[in-house]
Amino acid sequence: MTVTLSIVGKSGSGKTTLITRLIPLLQKKGYRVGVIKHTGHGFEMDHKGKDSWKHQQAGADAVMVASDSAYALIKKVTPVSLDELVTQLGDLDLIITEGYKNSHFPKIDVHRSATGKSPLTGLAHLVGHITDTPQEDGLPSIDIDDTQGVADFIIATFL
Repeated sequence: MTVTLSIVGKSGSGKTTLITRLIPLLQKKGYRVGVIKHTGHGFEMDHKGKDSWKHQQAGADAVMVASDSAYALIKKVTPVSLDELVTQLGDLDLIITEGYKNSHFPKIDVHRSATGKSPLTGLAHLVGHITDTPQEDGLPSIDIDDTQGVADFIIATFL
């Protein structure tokens, strides 16, 4: 069964850095890990002038680029739910989402005091904190520099 876990936090808190450090630690333990990154703005994966870009510019509703070892799909969609996106990665052990603070999936909040920003508040389904300033809500708090500790927590709690 695939587990989905959201890593949330304010901009600059270290979410991406944490995720990129967690992936190899979890894979070393034999877990297949995927990531769904939320962005509030549009994005472009194609490079101007490439064939797939030309296909998209011509109005294709979906463009897939494939090789022997990987594929990428760019598909025009109406707003799609995180649940729908998760089904696309259902053959993995763990899907880490970056963002999606309003989802129904369990969340770990990342907070770094050096940002000068306060931690997120009012999060539903919060299961822990990764921070340099432990929180007083009774949830597990793991030091932001203890990536192995975070990986161990994820394995023990979800996998």
